[in-house]
Amino acid sequence: MSFVIDVLELSGSPTAWGRAMGAALGQDRKRAEGFRRHVLEEAREVKGLPEFEERLFRAFRALVEREAPWVGDWLRGLAGALPLPEEELWLYNFGSYFRDLARIRGAGAAPEGGCSTFAVSSTRDGPLLAKNRDCPASMGPWQVWVRVRPEAGLGWLALSSYGVAGASSSGMNEAGLAVADTHVYSRDVGRGLPRFVLMAEILMRCRTVGEALAFLSRVPIMGRGNLLLADGEGTLGLAELGHSRLALRRLGAGFLVNTNHFTDPALAEAFVDVNPPSLRGTSQARHARLTTLLSGRGCQGLEDAKRILSYHGDSLDSLCRHEEIDPPYRTICGVIYLPQARAVLYTGGYPCEGHYQRLGS
Repeated sequence: MSFVIDVLELSGSPTAWGRAMGAALGQDRKRAEGFRRHVLEEAREVKGLPEFEERLFRAFRALVEREAPWVGDWLRGLAGALPLPEEELWLYNFGSYFRDLARIRGAGAAPEGGCSTFAVSSTRDGPLLAKNRDCPASMGPWQVWVRVRPEAGLGWLALSSYGVAGASSSGMNEAGLAVADTHVYSRDVGRGLPRFVLMAEILMRCRTVGEALAFLSRVPIMGRGNLLLADGEGTLGLAELGHSRLALRRLGAGFLVNTNHFTDPALAEAFVDVNPPSLRGTSQARHARLTTLLSGRGCQGLEDAKRILSYHGDSLDSLCRHEEIDPPYRTICGVIYLPQARAVLYTGGYPCEGHYQRLGS
Protein backbone atom coordinates (compact mmCIF):
# COMPACT_ATOMS: atom_id res chain seq x y z
CA MET A 1 0.00 0.00 0.00
CA SER A 2 1.25 3.45 -0.95
CA PHE A 3 -0.02 6.77 0.34
CA VAL A 4 -0.69 9.92 -1.67
CA ILE A 5 1.01 12.81 0.14
CA ASP A 6 -0.44 16.27 -0.41
CA VAL A 7 1.86 19.26 -0.93
CA LEU A 8 0.61 22.41 0.80
CA GLU A 9 1.86 25.91 0.00
CA LEU A 10 1.80 27.97 3.21
CA SER A 11 2.58 31.68 3.24
CA GLY A 12 1.87 34.79 5.28
CA SER A 13 1.44 34.54 9.04
CA PRO A 14 1.47 31.33 11.11
CA THR A 15 -2.28 31.77 11.63
CA ALA A 16 -2.66 31.75 7.85
CA TRP A 17 -0.59 28.54 7.68
CA GLY A 18 -3.06 26.88 10.02
CA ARG A 19 -6.06 28.15 8.08
CA ALA A 20 -4.55 26.85 4.82
CA MET A 21 -3.93 23.41 6.34
CA GLY A 22 -7.52 23.29 7.58
CA ALA A 23 -8.85 24.46 4.21
CA ALA A 24 -6.92 21.69 2.43
CA LEU A 25 -8.55 19.07 4.64
CA GLY A 26 -11.94 20.74 4.24
CA GLN A 27 -11.94 20.21 0.46
CA ASP A 28 -13.10 16.65 1.14
CA ARG A 29 -15.89 16.64 3.73
CA LYS A 30 -15.57 12.94 4.44
CA ARG A 31 -11.82 13.21 4.94
CA ALA A 32 -12.19 16.30 7.14
CA GLU A 33 -14.73 14.55 9.34
CA GLY A 34 -12.43 11.52 9.58
CA PHE A 35 -9.59 13.76 10.69
CA ARG A 36 -11.76 15.49 13.31
CA ARG A 37 -12.70 12.09 14.75
CA HIS A 38 -9.03 11.06 14.70
CA VAL A 39 -7.94 14.16 16.66
CA LEU A 40 -10.76 13.89 19.21
CA GLU A 41 -10.09 10.17 19.77
CA GLU A 42 -6.38 10.81 20.26
CA ALA A 43 -7.07 13.64 22.72
CA ARG A 44 -9.60 11.55 24.64
CA GLU A 45 -7.11 8.68 24.86
CA VAL A 46 -4.39 10.97 26.24
CA LYS A 47 -6.72 12.47 28.85
CA GLY A 48 -7.63 8.94 29.98
CA LEU A 49 -4.06 7.89 30.71
CA PRO A 50 -3.13 7.60 34.40
CA GLU A 51 0.08 9.45 33.50
CA PHE A 52 -1.77 12.49 32.18
CA GLU A 53 -1.46 15.60 34.37
CA GLU A 54 -3.49 18.66 33.45
CA ARG A 55 -1.10 20.93 35.36
CA LEU A 56 1.92 19.61 33.48
CA PHE A 57 0.17 19.81 30.14
CA ARG A 58 -0.66 23.49 30.76
CA ALA A 59 2.93 24.15 31.80
CA PHE A 60 4.13 22.61 28.49
CA ARG A 61 1.71 24.78 26.55
CA ALA A 62 2.79 27.96 28.36
CA LEU A 63 6.46 27.23 27.68
CA VAL A 64 5.87 26.58 23.96
CA GLU A 65 3.75 29.71 23.59
CA ARG A 66 6.57 31.70 25.18
CA GLU A 67 9.49 30.14 23.29
CA ALA A 68 7.77 29.55 19.91
CA PRO A 69 4.61 31.70 19.76
CA TRP A 70 4.00 30.79 16.13
CA VAL A 71 2.89 27.31 17.27
CA GLY A 72 -0.16 28.69 19.06
CA ASP A 73 -0.97 30.94 16.11
CA TRP A 74 -0.77 27.97 13.70
CA LEU A 75 -3.06 25.87 15.90
CA ARG A 76 -5.57 28.71 16.34
CA GLY A 77 -5.78 29.11 12.57
CA LEU A 78 -6.21 25.37 12.10
CA ALA A 79 -8.82 25.07 14.87
CA GLY A 80 -10.91 27.82 13.32
CA ALA A 81 -10.75 26.35 9.82
CA LEU A 82 -11.70 22.76 10.59
CA PRO A 83 -13.44 23.57 13.05
CA LEU A 84 -12.03 21.83 16.14
CA PRO A 85 -11.52 22.88 19.76
CA GLU A 86 -8.07 24.44 20.05
CA GLU A 87 -7.45 22.54 23.28
CA GLU A 88 -7.86 19.20 21.50
CA LEU A 89 -5.32 20.18 18.85
CA TRP A 90 -2.80 21.06 21.57
CA LEU A 91 -3.38 17.62 23.09
CA TYR A 92 -2.99 16.04 19.64
CA ASN A 93 0.38 17.78 19.24
CA PHE A 94 1.77 17.24 22.75
CA GLY A 95 -0.01 14.15 24.08
CA SER A 96 2.80 11.83 23.00
CA TYR A 97 4.79 12.94 26.07
CA PHE A 98 2.21 11.24 28.30
CA ARG A 99 1.92 8.25 25.96
CA ASP A 100 5.64 7.69 26.32
CA LEU A 101 5.34 7.60 30.11
CA ALA A 102 2.59 5.00 29.77
CA ARG A 103 4.60 2.89 27.32
CA ILE A 104 7.65 2.94 29.58
CA ARG A 105 5.47 1.79 32.49
CA GLY A 106 4.08 -1.04 30.35
CA ALA A 107 7.31 -1.85 28.47
CA GLY A 108 7.20 -5.10 26.51
CA ALA A 109 3.44 -5.16 26.08
CA ALA A 110 3.38 -4.38 22.35
CA PRO A 111 5.71 -3.67 19.41
CA GLU A 112 6.96 -0.13 18.91
CA GLY A 113 8.00 1.17 15.50
CA GLY A 114 11.06 3.24 14.82
CA CYS A 115 12.76 5.27 12.13
CA SER A 116 16.15 4.86 10.47
CA THR A 117 18.22 7.79 9.19
CA PHE A 118 21.66 8.36 7.72
CA ALA A 119 23.64 11.25 6.26
CA VAL A 120 26.66 11.25 3.95
CA SER A 121 28.93 14.26 3.49
CA SER A 122 29.97 13.64 -0.12
CA THR A 123 28.41 11.67 -3.00
CA ARG A 124 28.16 12.19 -6.74
CA ASP A 125 24.90 14.01 -5.96
CA GLY A 126 26.50 16.07 -3.19
CA PRO A 127 25.79 15.60 0.49
CA LEU A 128 22.57 13.77 1.31
CA LEU A 129 20.35 12.90 4.23
CA ALA A 130 17.90 9.99 4.08
CA LYS A 131 15.17 8.64 6.33
CA ASN A 132 12.64 5.84 6.50
CA ARG A 133 9.61 7.03 8.47
CA ASP A 134 8.12 4.12 10.42
CA CYS A 135 4.73 4.71 12.05
CA PRO A 136 1.38 2.96 12.50
CA ALA A 137 -0.18 2.39 9.10
CA SER A 138 -3.13 4.53 10.20
CA MET A 139 -0.82 7.58 10.11
CA GLY A 140 -0.03 7.10 6.42
CA PRO A 141 -3.05 8.98 5.03
CA TRP A 142 -2.38 12.00 7.28
CA GLN A 143 1.14 12.65 5.98
CA VAL A 144 1.61 16.00 4.26
CA TRP A 145 4.37 18.08 2.72
CA VAL A 146 4.33 21.71 3.84
CA ARG A 147 6.27 24.30 1.85
CA VAL A 148 6.38 27.35 4.11
CA ARG A 149 7.19 30.89 2.99
CA PRO A 150 7.25 32.87 6.25
CA GLU A 151 6.99 36.63 6.52
CA ALA A 152 10.39 36.58 8.28
CA GLY A 153 13.08 33.93 8.27
CA LEU A 154 14.06 31.22 5.82
CA GLY A 155 11.61 29.35 3.62
CA TRP A 156 11.39 25.61 4.28
CA LEU A 157 9.88 22.34 3.10
CA ALA A 158 8.97 19.58 5.55
CA LEU A 159 7.41 16.16 5.61
CA SER A 160 4.93 16.45 8.44
CA SER A 161 1.42 15.37 9.40
CA TYR A 162 -1.94 17.09 9.16
CA GLY A 163 -2.77 18.73 12.46
CA VAL A 164 0.84 19.24 13.52
CA ALA A 165 2.23 22.76 13.91
CA GLY A 166 5.81 22.28 12.73
CA ALA A 167 7.91 19.62 11.05
CA SER A 168 7.04 16.22 12.47
CA SER A 169 9.47 14.02 10.53
CA SER A 170 12.08 15.82 8.40
CA GLY A 171 12.70 18.89 6.28
CA MET A 172 15.08 21.20 4.45
CA ASN A 173 15.26 24.97 4.10
CA GLU A 174 16.17 27.30 1.25
CA ALA A 175 19.77 27.47 2.52
CA GLY A 176 20.16 23.72 2.01
CA LEU A 177 20.12 22.69 5.68
CA ALA A 178 18.34 19.34 6.11
CA VAL A 179 17.17 17.70 9.34
CA ALA A 180 15.44 14.44 10.25
CA ASP A 181 14.31 13.16 13.63
CA THR A 182 13.91 9.85 15.40
CA HIS A 183 11.92 9.09 18.53
CA VAL A 184 13.65 7.73 21.63
CA TYR A 185 11.87 6.38 24.71
CA SER A 186 13.72 8.08 27.51
CA ARG A 187 13.61 8.75 31.24
CA ASP A 188 15.37 12.10 30.75
CA VAL A 189 12.30 14.18 29.84
CA GLY A 190 10.75 17.40 31.07
CA ARG A 191 9.32 20.77 30.11
CA GLY A 192 10.86 21.95 26.86
CA LEU A 193 10.34 22.17 23.11
CA PRO A 194 9.45 18.90 21.34
CA ARG A 195 11.27 17.75 18.21
CA PHE A 196 8.67 18.92 15.69
CA VAL A 197 8.96 22.47 17.04
CA LEU A 198 12.77 22.31 17.28
CA MET A 199 13.05 21.18 13.64
CA ALA A 200 10.80 23.98 12.38
CA GLU A 201 12.75 26.52 14.44
CA ILE A 202 16.02 25.21 12.98
CA LEU A 203 14.65 25.38 9.44
CA MET A 204 13.42 28.96 9.91
CA ARG A 205 16.57 30.22 11.67
CA CYS A 206 19.69 28.28 10.65
CA ARG A 207 21.77 27.99 7.48
CA THR A 208 24.40 25.50 8.63
CA VAL A 209 24.82 22.50 10.89
CA GLY A 210 26.99 24.62 13.18
CA GLU A 211 24.22 27.20 13.61
CA ALA A 212 21.66 24.47 14.30
CA LEU A 213 23.78 22.80 16.98
CA ALA A 214 24.41 26.18 18.62
CA PHE A 215 20.68 26.88 18.64
CA LEU A 216 19.94 23.54 20.30
CA SER A 217 22.48 24.26 23.02
CA ARG A 218 20.62 27.36 24.22
CA VAL A 219 16.90 26.41 24.18
CA PRO A 220 14.82 24.28 26.60
CA ILE A 221 14.31 20.77 25.19
CA MET A 222 11.67 18.19 26.11
CA GLY A 223 13.94 15.23 25.27
CA ARG A 224 12.60 11.99 23.73
CA GLY A 225 14.61 11.88 20.51
CA ASN A 226 17.51 12.60 18.19
CA LEU A 227 18.09 14.95 15.25
CA LEU A 228 20.37 14.21 12.29
CA LEU A 229 21.53 17.15 10.15
CA ALA A 230 23.34 17.84 6.87
CA ASP A 231 24.07 21.10 5.06
CA GLY A 232 25.11 22.14 1.57
CA GLU A 233 28.80 22.27 2.49
CA GLY A 234 28.76 18.60 3.48
CA THR A 235 28.93 19.18 7.24
CA LEU A 236 26.94 16.62 9.22
CA GLY A 237 25.57 16.80 12.75
CA LEU A 238 23.88 14.59 15.32
CA ALA A 239 22.01 15.85 18.38
CA GLU A 240 20.89 13.34 21.00
CA LEU A 241 18.23 15.12 23.01
CA GLY A 242 17.69 14.62 26.69
CA HIS A 243 15.91 17.18 28.83
CA SER A 244 18.78 17.69 31.28
CA ARG A 245 21.59 16.44 29.04
CA LEU A 246 22.45 17.07 25.40
CA ALA A 247 25.02 15.25 23.24
CA LEU A 248 26.12 17.12 20.10
CA ARG A 249 28.40 15.80 17.36
CA ARG A 250 29.69 17.58 14.26
CA LEU A 251 31.45 15.81 11.38
CA GLY A 252 33.19 17.38 8.40
CA ALA A 253 33.60 14.24 6.27
CA GLY A 254 32.18 10.72 6.27
CA PHE A 255 28.75 9.56 7.41
CA LEU A 256 26.47 9.52 10.43
CA VAL A 257 23.62 7.15 11.26
CA ASN A 258 20.77 7.43 13.73
CA THR A 259 17.94 5.18 14.88
CA ASN A 260 15.86 5.06 18.08
CA HIS A 261 18.28 4.96 21.00
CA PHE A 262 21.02 7.10 22.49
CA THR A 263 24.63 6.21 21.73
CA ASP A 264 26.44 8.88 23.76
CA PRO A 265 27.48 7.60 27.21
CA ALA A 266 26.02 10.73 28.82
CA LEU A 267 22.53 9.69 27.71
CA ALA A 268 22.68 5.93 27.09
CA GLU A 269 21.28 4.97 30.49
CA ALA A 270 18.19 7.13 29.94
CA PHE A 271 17.04 4.99 26.98
CA VAL A 272 14.23 2.48 27.58
CA ASP A 273 13.59 -0.33 25.09
CA VAL A 274 9.81 -0.78 25.28
CA ASN A 275 9.61 -3.54 22.66
CA PRO A 276 8.58 -7.11 23.49
CA PRO A 277 11.45 -9.65 23.68
CA SER A 278 11.10 -10.66 20.01
CA LEU A 279 11.90 -7.10 18.84
CA ARG A 280 14.11 -5.91 21.67
CA GLY A 281 17.33 -4.48 20.26
CA THR A 282 15.89 -3.51 16.87
CA SER A 283 17.19 0.06 17.15
CA GLN A 284 20.74 -1.13 17.83
CA ALA A 285 20.45 -3.72 15.05
CA ARG A 286 19.31 -1.14 12.49
CA HIS A 287 22.06 1.22 13.62
CA ALA A 288 24.64 -1.53 13.15
CA ARG A 289 23.21 -2.49 9.73
CA LEU A 290 23.36 1.10 8.49
CA THR A 291 26.94 1.39 9.72
CA THR A 292 27.89 -1.82 7.91
CA LEU A 293 26.20 -0.78 4.66
CA LEU A 294 27.82 2.65 4.69
CA SER A 295 31.24 1.30 5.71
CA GLY A 296 31.29 -1.30 2.94
CA ARG A 297 30.16 -0.36 -0.54
CA GLY A 298 29.04 2.93 0.93
CA CYS A 299 26.70 5.49 -0.58
CA GLN A 300 27.97 7.02 -3.81
CA GLY A 301 24.72 8.77 -4.73
CA LEU A 302 20.95 8.58 -5.01
CA GLU A 303 20.71 5.00 -6.26
CA ASP A 304 22.80 3.74 -3.37
CA ALA A 305 20.67 5.72 -0.92
CA LYS A 306 17.53 4.13 -2.36
CA ARG A 307 19.15 0.69 -2.08
CA ILE A 308 20.01 1.26 1.57
CA LEU A 309 16.51 2.47 2.46
CA SER A 310 15.14 -0.67 0.75
CA TYR A 311 17.24 -3.10 2.80
CA HIS A 312 15.44 -6.23 4.03
CA GLY A 313 17.14 -8.32 6.65
CA ASP A 314 15.60 -10.03 9.65
CA SER A 315 12.94 -8.71 12.00
CA LEU A 316 15.51 -6.69 13.96
CA ASP A 317 17.70 -5.06 11.31
CA SER A 318 15.35 -4.52 8.34
CA LEU A 319 15.35 -0.86 7.32
CA CYS A 320 12.36 -1.10 4.96
CA ARG A 321 9.90 -2.44 7.51
CA HIS A 322 6.78 -4.20 6.26
CA GLU A 323 3.70 -4.41 8.42
CA GLU A 324 4.06 -8.12 9.10
CA ILE A 325 7.28 -7.49 11.09
CA ASP A 326 5.79 -5.41 13.91
CA PRO A 327 2.15 -4.57 13.17
CA PRO A 328 0.60 -2.02 13.10
CA TYR A 329 3.94 -0.28 12.40
CA ARG A 330 5.46 -0.08 8.93
CA THR A 331 7.54 2.23 6.76
CA ILE A 332 5.05 4.81 5.52
CA CYS A 333 7.52 7.01 3.63
CA GLY A 334 11.15 7.10 2.50
CA VAL A 335 12.87 10.45 1.83
CA ILE A 336 16.26 11.51 0.46
CA TYR A 337 17.28 15.18 0.80
CA LEU A 338 19.88 16.72 -1.53
CA PRO A 339 21.08 19.94 0.17
CA GLN A 340 23.13 21.27 -2.75
CA ALA A 341 20.32 20.72 -5.26
CA ARG A 342 17.70 21.98 -2.75
CA ALA A 343 15.59 18.96 -3.70
CA VAL A 344 14.06 15.90 -2.05
CA LEU A 345 13.05 12.53 -3.45
CA TYR A 346 10.33 10.63 -1.63
CA THR A 347 8.14 7.57 -1.85
CA GLY A 348 4.78 7.38 -0.09
CA GLY A 349 5.13 3.73 0.81
CA TYR A 350 7.72 0.98 1.05
CA PRO A 351 11.07 2.17 -0.37
CA CYS A 352 11.64 -1.27 -1.90
CA GLU A 353 8.78 -0.58 -4.31
CA GLY A 354 10.80 2.30 -5.75
CA HIS A 355 8.09 4.81 -6.69
CA TYR A 356 10.03 8.01 -5.97
CA GLN A 357 8.85 11.54 -6.73
CA ARG A 358 10.92 14.74 -6.65
CA LEU A 359 10.17 18.07 -4.98
CA GLY A 360 12.13 21.32 -4.88
CA SER A 361 12.47 23.22 -1.62
